[in-house]
Amino acid sequence: MAAILGDPEALSAEVSRRAQHRAVEIAEEAGRRAAAILDGAKQECETIRRQSAEAAERQLAGLARRDSARAELEARRRLTVLRAAPIDRVWRAAEEKLRDLARKPGYEDVLRRCALCAARELAVKELVLAADAAGHELLTAQTLERWSTEAGVRFRRANEPVAAWGGMLAVSGRFRFNATFASSFTEAQATLRERVFEVLSRETH
Repeated sequence: MAAILGDPEALSAEVSRRAQHRAVEIAEEAGRRAAAILDGAKQECETIRRQSAEAAERQLAGLARRDSARAELEARRRLTVLRAAPIDRVWRAAEEKLRDLARKPGYEDVLRRCALCAARELAVKELVLAADAAGHELLTAQTLERWSTEAGVRFRRANEPVAAWGGMLAVSGRFRFNATFASSFTEAQATLRERVFEVLSRETH
């Protein structure tokens, strides 16, 4: 039996050597796999960290842009208010002068120009004129006859004055020409407001 198997001690030593060698190989393989797993985990952590950082940066950038946009809009609003204040004072002064004009001696000539302008704009044969309460009293038959000769249009005074604080309303059937001070004043404000807005928009861009 011993002859078949050889030296039992030598055989035992060989088995032990091979077992140890295999154990070392297994340990080394396990180490390599552990290192690979650890490297993969580190790379995954780095990727997650980078993605999180990029997402945070994008979020912060978005918040910054929104805050900047809100700040810019607020700055524009304040600039518009500051620049509009002097304009409002000019409008108030202009309105006061117009109201005062309706009480001055030359007001009749202002109404004449309104009537002639209405005649040119409407190009009709007859116009019914209605001025504000004070101006309506100035539309006498003699005055309207003189204006009619000048304009080549027949002017007639309306039965009642127009509810306005100055100027005139001219009517011919369904045609109307509003030359009241309030209407002209509003149109002028709207036109100037648009021009001011265009200028401010160019300056703030």
